[in-house]
Amino acid sequence: MRIRTKLLVAASAQMLSLGFVSRDVRAQPPALPAMPRPTEHNGFLYQPKEGTFWDPTVIYANNKYYMYTMYNRDSVWLATSTDGVHWQDYGVVLKSEGFKNNTIFKQFVNKVGDRYIMNYGAFSDVGSNNNLLRFYESKDLIHWSFLYELPIDTKYYRADGRHDHMFMIPKDDKNPRAGYLGYVVAAPLNRGGVGMMESPDGVHYHAIAPPEMPADFALPVLEDGGIAKIAGKYYLIAGAGSHFGFTGFGVYTYVGDSPMGPFKPDLDAYRLTGTSGIDGNGFISILSAFVKDSPELLVTEPLSLRTTVGTIGEGVWFLPMRRAFVDERGHLRLGYWKQNDLAKGSEIPINAGENTVLFPAGQTSTNALVTTAGAADSITLKTDKDWRAFPWLDRSKSRKAVTVLNQRFDLNQGVIVEGSIRAAPVNARVVNSGNTKAGFYIEGTTGQPGTAILLTVGEPQWRESQIGKLNLDGGWNFESLDRIGRYTAAVSGLDSGKDHTFRLWLRGGQMELYIDDVLMQSFFIQSPSGRIGFISQESDTQISNLKIFQMNLATAH
Repeated sequence: MRIRTKLLVAASAQMLSLGFVSRDVRAQPPALPAMPRPTEHNGFLYQPKEGTFWDPTVIYANNKYYMYTMYNRDSVWLATSTDGVHWQDYGVVLKSEGFKNNTIFKQFVNKVGDRYIMNYGAFSDVGSNNNLLRFYESKDLIHWSFLYELPIDTKYYRADGRHDHMFMIPKDDKNPRAGYLGYVVAAPLNRGGVGMMESPDGVHYHAIAPPEMPADFALPVLEDGGIAKIAGKYYLIAGAGSHFGFTGFGVYTYVGDSPMGPFKPDLDAYRLTGTSGIDGNGFISILSAFVKDSPELLVTEPLSLRTTVGTIGEGVWFLPMRRAFVDERGHLRLGYWKQNDLAKGSEIPINAGENTVLFPAGQTSTNALVTTAGAADSITLKTDKDWRAFPWLDRSKSRKAVTVLNQRFDLNQGVIVEGSIRAAPVNARVVNSGNTKAGFYIEGTTGQPGTAILLTVGEPQWRESQIGKLNLDGGWNFESLDRIGRYTAAVSGLDSGKDHTFRLWLRGGQMELYIDDVLMQSFFIQSPSGRIGFISQESDTQISNLKIFQMNLATAH
């Protein structure tokens, strides 16, 4: 006992020398003012104030962003933004009328000379599959006129397969007269992948043979999200559900030396974005797509809460646009777009030195099972290095700690949490165990579990991080809902002993996390109480340079 006391005194002295202020450890939080409960209609960045939408696509023109989306099944809805962050409803700009089946699927838009060409997936008859494309033109991106419809070409594609939205590009950016290519959702004969079309003028298209997509595994029919030339390579992104071991919908990357292919799966960073899958809930992430003609190469992604039970929020949300970039190994990844800083409102005063340990149970000032220390913008969280005579500390269980800041935040309006995180194993001799984790905790309302983001600390070749429900009533009860690890372009965890920056967005029933400005995940959260905290498992975790901003998205409509 005398040795333990000396160790604790020495540790406290070291923390004070580093500028940390110790505090009275409490097992229960102080009384905190209530915050407005998040409503079903809050999230980020945008959804129409009425009606339902799905699969938005964006083109940049006239110094603004135009977002088109399938809306209420038979219409195309438009929203616009001058900054790419704050969106305004425009309304329905195209309504399908006079056809046997007026259902509209996703659309893509391309500029051709002084006009714009739109296509979308359509249905030839009641009860048919989406088996044709309809084409429209516009001079102003507002008023659209019908041009023609294009059925499946059975020379290259299955007659009973899908025929849906087509991403269009010029063959040569510097020479429009060279013609245009289209990448279309189609069912190639005897295999999966995408279809292709070509056009001499960017208006009138005809089918050509699908591109080769060689892989050591079967490809499904893919929903294309577009193609971009980066550093001399062509990156084609396309989505599918229940593919490559991911039961949730995901978007995957294929790379070629020519716009005609062949396109090979980039296995080391294969899934660009998506979810691992929840039984009965395959669509959380939806189809990502390249933004047309943007000054910076951007990718869009919507998130769906339609079938997610137990969270605040409903419908589909248009997420912050991501910066698309290729890393030093040639892998396409999604990064934080600096323009999204415009979603920040005023900075909220915080004092991270005032915090409460929620786990383990039994934490008191005279019996500190975990060690915490903090300053205004910093906090350290250390799980005890020695085993103790408590059930949760037996040798078969991991040492864990959860602490929350002693204030509530308005997650109805939304917050952006930024800072740096560093984590290392409690035992320096234990390297790459897979059990060393650090992360973030969003507390649930009374009777509801919280949401935990557990980032594994170790080598990126093997590590896997998780998001899920965390119930601390009666112990540590974690239910994983999403996993990110091998074969993904997203961040899979933290390097041991390294400072990583983070950006955590929270609003309504949604979260989005970036580590070192690379996307980790967008996901849903359980009904939040407004308290935010941090997690340590078999690790010494330090949060520094912590800042929290109120979101200013209230004017989105």
